[in-house]
Amino acid sequence: MDKLDKLKMASSSLGERLKTGGAQMSRMVSAKMKEILQGPTPESKMVDEATLDTMEEPNWGLNLRICGMINSEEFNGTEIVKAIKKKLVMSKSPVSQRLSLDLLETCTSNCEKVFSEVASEKVLDDMVKMIEDPKTETGNRVKGVELITAWGESEDLRYLPVFRQTYMNLKRQYPLESHMNEQLLSPPESYPIPHTGLRNHEHTAYIGESTEEKKEFLVVTRNSLEILSSILTSEVEPKPIKDDLAVSMLENCKQSLAVIQRIVESTSGDEGLMFEALNLHDELRQVISKYEEMEAALESGEKLPRTPEDGSGLPNTAPEAGEKLPKTPEKGSGLPNVADISEANLEKPSLNACESHAVAPTNEESNQSHPEVVKPGISGE
Repeated sequence: MDKLDKLKMASSSLGERLKTGGAQMSRMVSAKMKEILQGPTPESKMVDEATLDTMEEPNWGLNLRICGMINSEEFNGTEIVKAIKKKLVMSKSPVSQRLSLDLLETCTSNCEKVFSEVASEKVLDDMVKMIEDPKTETGNRVKGVELITAWGESEDLRYLPVFRQTYMNLKRQYPLESHMNEQLLSPPESYPIPHTGLRNHEHTAYIGESTEEKKEFLVVTRNSLEILSSILTSEVEPKPIKDDLAVSMLENCKQSLAVIQRIVESTSGDEGLMFEALNLHDELRQVISKYEEMEAALESGEKLPRTPEDGSGLPNTAPEAGEKLPKTPEKGSGLPNVADISEANLEKPSLNACESHAVAPTNEESNQSHPEVVKPGISGE
C-alpha cells in the first residue's frame, strides 16, 4: 500500500511539473509569435528607412533625428533597439548590417538611456555571434569589435557589467588585433567609407520645413557639441581627442554645420529660431577649430595647454611640478629689505634715501637662475 501511495505521489508531482513546463513553453511561444505577427511600429519603420541597403552611406541626418525623437520620448528607445537588433540578426545584406551598426553607435553616443536597452535586449550576444560568423563581411566584423572594445573599456559603463564582461570574453577568446588590423582599404563600391568633410546639399535634404523638426535637430546638435566640448576641456592628460567618442562627436559637429546653415537660410518669421541656429553655428565652428588646433599640436609633438581648474577659461599660470620660483631676497644679500627701511624714510622719501637702499646685485647674484616667463597661448617664441 505504501508503494502504491508513493507511486501516486510521484505521478502527481510529475504531472504538475509537466503542466508548469508546458505553461512556460506556451507563454514563450506566444510571446515569440506575437513578436513575429506584430505589425511594423513607427520605430521599426524609421529604422528600416535608415538602414536601406540601397543607400551608399549612412544618412547621418536621419540617424540624429531618431536620436532626437528618443530623447524627446516621441520614440520608444526599447523598440528602436529591438528593430536594430533584428536588422543585425536577420539581415542578409552587408550594407544594411553595417548601417545598423552605424545607427546603433549614433544612438548610444547621443541617447543616455539606450545603453540600458542594449544590455537588456542582449544585443551584445548577437554582435558576438555576428563577429564569429565567418560569412559576415570583414568590415562589419571589425566595426562590431570596435564598438564592443570602446564600450568595454569605458569607465562610464561600469554600472552595466555586461559590456565589460562581453569585451573581456571576446578578448580572451580571440586576438582582437587580428580583427582590427584586417585590410579595409578596398571596401565594396556600393558602400564607401563616409567622408569626414561636410556633406553636400543632397544629404541635408531630410530637414523638414516645420519648426519642430528644426528645433529637434538643434537640440541633438547641441548635445554633440557639449559632449565634444567637455572632452576638449577635461582635466585628463593627455586629452582623449583621438578616442572613438571624440572623433564621432567631431564628425557629427562637422556634418551639422551645413544643415544648420540651411536652417538659417530657410527660416523666416521666427527670429528666436534663427538666432539660436546662428549662435549654434558659431559655437560649432569654434569647437571644431579648437579640436583642429589641439590635433595639430598633438601631431607636431607640442605640449597642449593645460585646462584651467577654476573653469574660468583663462590659461593656468600655476607652476608645474619641478618648476623653480624666484627666490625671496635673504638678509645681507645686497637687495633692499622692507624691515631695514625706517619710519623716517617712509614719511619723508627722498632721492638720496632711495639711492642708499638701491644696491646693485653682485655678479654672483645676477647669474642666479630665474624662471623664464612664457606668454600663455604663444609657442615657439
